[in-house]
Amino acid sequence: MPDETTTVTFLGTSAVVPGGGHDTASFLINGRYLVDTGWYAAIKMQCYGVTPLDLEYLFLTHCHHDHYVGLPQILLYRSMRRAQQRPDLPPLKIIGPAAEVETVVELAQRFLQAERFPEVIPPTQVIPLSPGGTFEDAAFHVAVCASRHPVPGLCYRFTDRRTGAAFAFTGDTAYDPALASHVRGVSLLITEASYGANPAPADNRSLHMGAPDAAQLAQEAGARRLALVHCPDEKQAAALEAAREIFANTFWPADGETVTVEKGKQSS
Repeated sequence: MPDETTTVTFLGTSAVVPGGGHDTASFLINGRYLVDTGWYAAIKMQCYGVTPLDLEYLFLTHCHHDHYVGLPQILLYRSMRRAQQRPDLPPLKIIGPAAEVETVVELAQRFLQAERFPEVIPPTQVIPLSPGGTFEDAAFHVAVCASRHPVPGLCYRFTDRRTGAAFAFTGDTAYDPALASHVRGVSLLITEASYGANPAPADNRSLHMGAPDAAQLAQEAGARRLALVHCPDEKQAAALEAAREIFANTFWPADGETVTVEKGKQSS
């Protein structure tokens, strides 16, 4: 029988500048779908038994540096290894905010000196998405809404066609009631807690959340579990405690931790 388990592996959960051995927020779904690249997802993946050659899709929540800076390394790895290991490797599908994803992919290729060394650029397919849009493949239905951040961003809601399991990644964002509507009823909500144990300040110019804001979002959405990410390492313990006072079923995943997403109502 086919494997009907949906898994999420946390490659990194730190904030903008991760400490040694850690990475900023980056996740793998079923070992084939990468959400954000962190600083060095190409290396972190191999620590947990996966390589960039296994990737079919890359989803970028937004185009701030810490969420795409690992893209050139992923492209270079795929180009260097595919001839010997996967000569029939299909293009990596890169999905992200329509306003910026094509530019970021082009800049990553230019950084690798594509014109001078065309052999280091593996095949890619860029798929821009706008808020309200959807993307589908054989395994997942993906719906997106806008996040609240200084640059265009997308909150991704995944639904597993096999099991009905639903889970969501908000990316970096300020609290927004519209997000709660978009991720309502998910089995797993992964969102940021950049301000640690404190709620976002009144001015909140950077448009981030603290753990209390994230917990409120999970509570209003009726999520089953909340995973906090994107917080400085030294603030994570206090952030987790603050969130649990509002939403008890909150956890802080360890780097490399793989969780199974609970099944929802079986889809027809």
